[in-house]
Amino acid sequence: MKMVEDKFNYMDLLDRLYEKLPERRVTPPPDIPPLEIVHVGAQTKIRNFKNVCDVILRDPRICARYLLKELAARGTIDESGVFTIYSRVSMHTLNQLFKRFLDTYVKCSTCGSYQTELRRQGKVWIIRCLACGAETPVKPI
Repeated sequence: MKMVEDKFNYMDLLDRLYEKLPERRVTPPPDIPPLEIVHVGAQTKIRNFKNVCDVILRDPRICARYLLKELAARGTIDESGVFTIYSRVSMHTLNQLFKRFLDTYVKCSTCGSYQTELRRQGKVWIIRCLACGAETPVKPI
């Protein structure tokens, strides 16, 4: 019995698969600068907050909302990109929370790349990796 090989050729199917895959990025992972944390009286300021959020491809408001929620504090982001927290927070605590934010809402769980985008579909937040194309749902911020 002859198989139906005229209709589906393996190489044609393989080519079709590769056409549908997202383009693989070969750029090296971005160097995420450390947070520039300054204490001014009872306030804590992160001077390079907007720049860091631009490197990790996240809206500064989303990152700030996560940090403020975890710290149970109030804060604002001014026009120049400085994030002010209206309480005194240690550098160690802020760096740990920021690392947790990176691991949860930035880093791809499949390939480990930091080149991802965060988008919302209805009530679900999804991380889409720009390197491998994987999509991973994460808990809402």
